[in-house]
Amino acid sequence: MKLSVLIAIMAVFVASCGIHDRQFLTPSPDTYEAFAPVGVPVSVRAFGDLSGADSAAIVDDLTRALKQRGNRTGLNILALSGGGPDGAYGAGVLNGWTATGERPEFDIVTGISTGAIIAPFAFLGPDYDASLTRFYTKTDTTRIARFRVLPAVFSGGALADNAPLARAIEEELTDAHIRKIAEEHRKGRRLIIGTTNMDAERSVLWDIGELAKVGTPEAFGLVRRIILASAAIPVFFQPVRIPVSDGIVVREELHVDGALTQQIFSYPSDLPLRDILKDAGLANKTNTIWLIHNKRLEPRFEAQSTRLLEMADRTLSTLIRSQSYGDIAFIVALAERDGLGVNGLAVPPRFSEEPRQAFDPHYMTKLYQIGVEDGLDPQRWYRDLDEVLFGSTSFDGVAPTE
Repeated sequence: MKLSVLIAIMAVFVASCGIHDRQFLTPSPDTYEAFAPVGVPVSVRAFGDLSGADSAAIVDDLTRALKQRGNRTGLNILALSGGGPDGAYGAGVLNGWTATGERPEFDIVTGISTGAIIAPFAFLGPDYDASLTRFYTKTDTTRIARFRVLPAVFSGGALADNAPLARAIEEELTDAHIRKIAEEHRKGRRLIIGTTNMDAERSVLWDIGELAKVGTPEAFGLVRRIILASAAIPVFFQPVRIPVSDGIVVREELHVDGALTQQIFSYPSDLPLRDILKDAGLANKTNTIWLIHNKRLEPRFEAQSTRLLEMADRTLSTLIRSQSYGDIAFIVALAERDGLGVNGLAVPPRFSEEPRQAFDPHYMTKLYQIGVEDGLDPQRWYRDLDEVLFGSTSFDGVAPTE
């Protein structure tokens, strides 16, 4: 993986000397917000920073959906982070959690990057755990990417063709799965996937259930392309091109890894969740956000080499960890504002295996088993995350769930 960091730097340098290859294909800076994906309702997505009409539309939809769900034991939101092959941890957690018999049916599931691959199956429930096990223990690099290093360096593009990953997503997420997602959406549940619009430098939230409701092969294909885009690490993987129109002309957007703009998210800050819970009869129930972070969060001391590859690798991992802390702190602040509890798991310090390839089945299987162990043990979920955010180096040691 460190070699890929160096090649990425070379690709960026070479590409910067080239000619802009898309300047006539995109909407203009003044009009791009008026464009929407071709052939599907405008309501299938909104910008993650939720400005103007976007904010009102997604807030109104979530308000109606949560009220539709009615009086239950409590609201449950599952948020799944990025992490590449470390998504094996989240897959293991869900399988272990199922075995306890205490895994709830989630009202909202959100996913970013590798979390976007996990999210549809987590949303559909325990009957679909086997798909996660298979994907995160049997997959190797050849099923994810086909490398094209020299073409990337000398003519631009990406270091790897992610057509193999697109095929894997299509194999695992069938039309029957997507139709089932639409059924659950009609019941008031929501599945939201995040991507990054590279043209706009903004996160985009996609309502996968609303898109699944369209029911056409084109809509089903777009569901899979959104998941592919959310996991498309820039430079390493090809961006996903999505046709968009303002009703007059057709242009395209480039969408890439959702983790570029946020590592993990729960719900929009404009959502008046406290009031919604009160109206739905849930104000005095156990309302919980469950966070599964598919990376380690604690800082690790290690003498740092000044070689380019090692510096680039350490820089990237530090940036990801810092962004994750900020995203989790934001979720905790929302939960405190709205009266929800927050339980969290992250890849624990006791896991020290190193991968031998980008997607190493041996590494992923071991991490999956660690996830199963954590999912089986309710004491590993922690409700008060202030210590992990402001005074501790891991989720361990924070007050356990009652």
